[in-house]
Amino acid sequence: MFTLPPMLFIIAKWICFVLVVIVFANLIYFTCLSLFGLIKPKREYKLVADKKKFVFVVPAHNEEEVIEATIESLLNQNYRKDLYDIVVIADNCTDNTLDIIQSFNQENVVAFENTSLPDEPRGKPHAIAKYIATDHWKSYDYVAFIDADNIVESNYLREMNAQLIAHPEFTAVQGYLGMKNVSTSITATGYAAVYFITNRAVQYANYRLGWNAAIGGTGFVLDTVYLAERGWNPRSYTEDFELQVELSMAGKKSGWNHFAVVHDEKPNSFIASHNQRTRWAQGHWFVAITTTMKQITTLFKAKSLQEFLSKVETLFYSYSMVRPIAYLCILLLMLIDHRLANYLPHTFSLLMFWLSIECLNFFVIPIVYFSQEAAPYFDKKEGVIAKLLFYVRLTIGFVWNSLTYMIAQVIGFFTWFKPQNNWKKTVHNATFDR
Repeated sequence: MFTLPPMLFIIAKWICFVLVVIVFANLIYFTCLSLFGLIKPKREYKLVADKKKFVFVVPAHNEEEVIEATIESLLNQNYRKDLYDIVVIADNCTDNTLDIIQSFNQENVVAFENTSLPDEPRGKPHAIAKYIATDHWKSYDYVAFIDADNIVESNYLREMNAQLIAHPEFTAVQGYLGMKNVSTSITATGYAAVYFITNRAVQYANYRLGWNAAIGGTGFVLDTVYLAERGWNPRSYTEDFELQVELSMAGKKSGWNHFAVVHDEKPNSFIASHNQRTRWAQGHWFVAITTTMKQITTLFKAKSLQEFLSKVETLFYSYSMVRPIAYLCILLLMLIDHRLANYLPHTFSLLMFWLSIECLNFFVIPIVYFSQEAAPYFDKKEGVIAKLLFYVRLTIGFVWNSLTYMIAQVIGFFTWFKPQNNWKKTVHNATFDR
């Protein structure tokens, strides 16, 4: 350790103070936001006759284990067959994915084969870009983006259609993200727990406040008019977050549909999970850092208070991963000069308040969200003990997911500037344990 000169020590103290303020602001903001999702969601639009025309776009790279079930779930939509088609992008596949797609031999199931040159960027965002370049989608009202490992519930299009008719102001709508494999590992359970909470604490809460929903990478629909005007220009691993920020800056609205459900498959191993979340973090930080000034500039172009607050929320969400970075910076400053360790307790004079907030976040709020959002899984458990053990499993998984994600967030922060075209595929299988 060192003893910094008086001036540098004062600067270091102020840096610590600012970082602690950022941590508290981030914590308090998302805690307060989560309270708006406590009211159980109700459908605020009427189900109406099928009208809008959709095209499902499903990027698939070596997904022979899961693609058949995904396509079948799309074919089983409770929606007029002449109002939707399915395009599956066989992206540089070296397995039987393309053969499985073509085996359906149905008019509304189209295989789009993409073969990239050795020097071309690869990955889901770039495969989608290849399809968008064909203009095939322009004859539809909306593009529905679905991952190759998803199971889409049969009323997905009917719910989206009704909401979009009731809310023509929505340029995009994010559907409910459920889980295929809730109990296959503690890692998967952790993902499920996070989804159960964020679907309500962030997505539904934002929707109730009239703010834009976060785009989740799968299960969302996008207006083709907007797509024709703006194009598809992915620069990062997180094309979904790029779209979310782009919509916000353009003053467009993205809605949330709690009843259009897509079941996603998440990794079972920590290594696969870490690789996936590091990729997400790299993309998130890239978009956040490169668009911050633009986001701030567009705040002054808001046409209403609600639009202004929605833009502020997107800016806050851009830095939702800031806490572990702030913790790390404070720790490094303490290691440089030990006197900062004596100073920080004064900064943390609100320690009990902080502990109360974390207790609310990790125990009180999850009781509500787990009991409601995970109700189908609790119903399968026989007896009070089994249900209690499942709740404990969700809680442990949530804490485990939150702590280990911090590692990926830190790595992503320090590597966000690297080229984001080295996609590490997450292996999927046919597991569906609901």
